[in-house]
Amino acid sequence: MNSGFSIETDASRRQTLAAAKQAALQAMRQYELDWNAIRFIQVSEHVTFRIEVGEKESYLLRIHPGSKPRPEIASELEWLAALKRKGLMIPEAVANRDGAFLTDASTHGGQQLTATVLTWIEGEQGGRGALTEEAARAMGALMAKLHEASADFQPSAHFSRPAWGLDSFRRDWAHLKRHHRPFISEEAMALYVKAADQVEAALAALSGQTQNYGMIHADLHIGNVVFRENEPYPIDFGRCGYGYHLYDMAQAIMGMPPAHRASFLAGYEEARPLEDAAISKLESFLIMAIIESYSFHAENPLETAGLIEEQPYAEALLNAYVNGAPFLFESVE
Repeated sequence: MNSGFSIETDASRRQTLAAAKQAALQAMRQYELDWNAIRFIQVSEHVTFRIEVGEKESYLLRIHPGSKPRPEIASELEWLAALKRKGLMIPEAVANRDGAFLTDASTHGGQQLTATVLTWIEGEQGGRGALTEEAARAMGALMAKLHEASADFQPSAHFSRPAWGLDSFRRDWAHLKRHHRPFISEEAMALYVKAADQVEAALAALSGQTQNYGMIHADLHIGNVVFRENEPYPIDFGRCGYGYHLYDMAQAIMGMPPAHRASFLAGYEEARPLEDAAISKLESFLIMAIIESYSFHAENPLETAGLIEEQPYAEALLNAYVNGAPFLFESVE
């Protein structure tokens, strides 16, 4: 489900951008940054801008939707600070003039939004075509470092982040069942039902297990990693929350070809051992991630054409999953 900004039509997207730009200008007046340019990046869970200070220094400005609870935003920044103390190079929150990390920003229409500013992680972003097996291996090692650094994380009493597991999957699956018709046929939906039932059973079997569970990035795909001198660095922690480590891996490898998935897991295992029966569990988490993704985009008509185009591949994966055929490291058709 998309609980962020409304961008389902061109008109709503323009309205969202106009409001976010107003909020961005108001927010930046509250920071001791001598900026010279604000450059729009994208609309996703939040609207992001690159703040340029001088010729070489930059920051990331995020305008959060009104639906985003402020305790969740503050808790994300708390976890980032904990990872930073572990020596990881990740975005770091910048305080405003009042010493606060969350900044109130309103639009001309009176809409109340929240802004945060983070340090900019310099590097090159690459799409799927630019990802090499070696880069995938490095991403796996990076994820292992994140999991290791979070193993002893002690949240504050008011810490609040979402949990990605059985309950969240049931919500997303119920949402997809209500809104699947524009891109999933009724015949294909029968296959989705079988796969979802199998995922639920796998998640229920893990319920209550705390080993290999904790704070995770939950969205570390190739678009949320920047590379500098062949070293990957994570960005965009906006979806972080509690979840199984294998779910985190599934989100990362979902868009990778089979050989790159194998390299990712090899890189992870070089730094941190995989748990027992990891591959079968990872298959369930990958199908979970696919269903979540389609649920998230289901109500956006601007996404429908792309979702229809993806269905033959998605159905091939689902078919392999429900029939017990390996698919993580195999090409499916």
